[in-house]
Amino acid sequence: MALRSPIFFAGAFLLLAIAYLAYFNVALRTDPAAAESRFNLLLEADAPRRAAAHGERALAMRINNGESADTLAEFKARIARAQIGRDNFKRGVDLLGDALASDWAQDLDIRERIRLQDERARAEILAGDLEGAVAVYASFIELAGDAASRGAADNPDSLDAFYAEQVADVRPLFTKTLNHASPYEALARGREAQLATANQMASLGSFYAMRDEGAYAAAALLSAAYHIRKAVLGGDHQDTVQLTLILGPVFAEMGRLDDAENLYLDAFHAQERAKGSNSPDLSLYIKLLAGIYEQQGRMTEAQALYEHMRSLFQDAFGDQRYAVNRERDRRTDVNRPVSQYFLLEPDYAPTDLVSAAQYSIPISKAPSVDEMKLRLAADEGADPREANLPARLAQLVSLCRSESGDSISLRSGYRSYETQRILYQRNGRRGTVTPPGMSEHQTGLGADIDVNNRFMRPTDRSYQCFEENAFRFGFILSYPPGNDYLPGEDSHEPWHWRYVGVQTAHLYREAGPHQKPQEFLAALPCYQERAASGYFPAAGEPDICLGQPPLLTAAASAEETPQPPGEKDNSARILNDAAGNGRTQR
Repeated sequence: MALRSPIFFAGAFLLLAIAYLAYFNVALRTDPAAAESRFNLLLEADAPRRAAAHGERALAMRINNGESADTLAEFKARIARAQIGRDNFKRGVDLLGDALASDWAQDLDIRERIRLQDERARAEILAGDLEGAVAVYASFIELAGDAASRGAADNPDSLDAFYAEQVADVRPLFTKTLNHASPYEALARGREAQLATANQMASLGSFYAMRDEGAYAAAALLSAAYHIRKAVLGGDHQDTVQLTLILGPVFAEMGRLDDAENLYLDAFHAQERAKGSNSPDLSLYIKLLAGIYEQQGRMTEAQALYEHMRSLFQDAFGDQRYAVNRERDRRTDVNRPVSQYFLLEPDYAPTDLVSAAQYSIPISKAPSVDEMKLRLAADEGADPREANLPARLAQLVSLCRSESGDSISLRSGYRSYETQRILYQRNGRRGTVTPPGMSEHQTGLGADIDVNNRFMRPTDRSYQCFEENAFRFGFILSYPPGNDYLPGEDSHEPWHWRYVGVQTAHLYREAGPHQKPQEFLAALPCYQERAASGYFPAAGEPDICLGQPPLLTAAASAEETPQPPGEKDNSARILNDAAGNGRTQR
């Protein structure tokens, strides 16, 4: 009998274990609380595959018991995370969609609800529903407002900044999921649905194009948007052409020069058909295309384009367009470069400020505020009511408002050194405000432009209009992509336009170095002299106005002047010193 006791107890224990397991399995299949408890334990143990089955079973039982969608919403969100963890992305998307549609989600803190939307959008990307995710993140960009336009928000704890942060954080997933070399084929059906998707992809792609390491995601999204617009609207439609101004530079940055060439060629021919073969507006696309040819080593073709552009300018503006002495503009600082390499003195202040509202420029603040003032900067010997900065800006805004249908207004004009100092102390160290002495706003010549009550963006039709036409009215883009004129990681500002005078702006478009406005202004006397004599360098030739001899001459004297914090020794600053237009000139 004693020998049988261990066997007896072992058998009894086995029977009890079997009975417990049977009861446990029955409970898991009939008791929602038991199934949910098991789900929670497995989820905490990082076993989503096993957890998901128990969660779904508990959910089904709770639904059969008559529980409402609102009481089930939070549980559905947790099951969704388990399903996503086991790569069942479609089910995760559906569950999160149910949760977000509930009153429970509406009662969440706004940031928690945004995180839930972000979670669902990420699952949509992984499930292959790119359109759904793009719609979510494009809406985030709109809700972010200015925080989506700048590299950082004025207040990093704001809701605007939080929206922009969610879009920025998902970039690696877009990069991993999308093939930038093969445009995404949109699933949307119907003209309006496809165009809505294209607009959202363009908005998102433009967001990434303005940020470090965003080129691959930007290229994929912008390419998809471009091909959708081209298929639906046609290659000549202005919305299709406009995307070349964003996508072309991205392709060039990535070394995809053939793709950039094809884009610019199509845009040039489209604008030639729309505006006529003799329009100076074509100069933007000619210069972009010629620049690509130069990078490809196709100098003969680049030279032919440059000569064609000069013939357009000659026909439109005359043989003597640069023969006039522009020393007055230099003397009155209309052509003065301003950046971290060309500092303004603390006591510098223009004496000819006028109210922008007096010249019918739409404004975003009260007309008495200093920021709603601009320099008159009137041309000598011309009608001061029309040949001046505010009158020309009003004409440019009117033209682009008519072409685009956008609401365009002046966000910021003149800001004193002291105002800039206060703004910088409050916000600048986050990279959103230029340090005092480095801002073109202090000259009264810089204008920040709002479109639809937020900063102008490259995706705005009005931006295309400014890019094509601003030079006609004496304005240039001060901070193009890839510049280092201001401190911070990225000082690209598509909303900031600077008045330099009509002739100087014409010269910059026709003969200036592409996307190097500060270098151009620093060496302006050289460019003016060469243009007045009718001598323009051939494609591929060194630009002697930016050449080495003056740099070496200036290097010694530059060492005597301490640089601002973070300043680099670059050709722009040295040329400025060499020409006698250094930081102390007014």
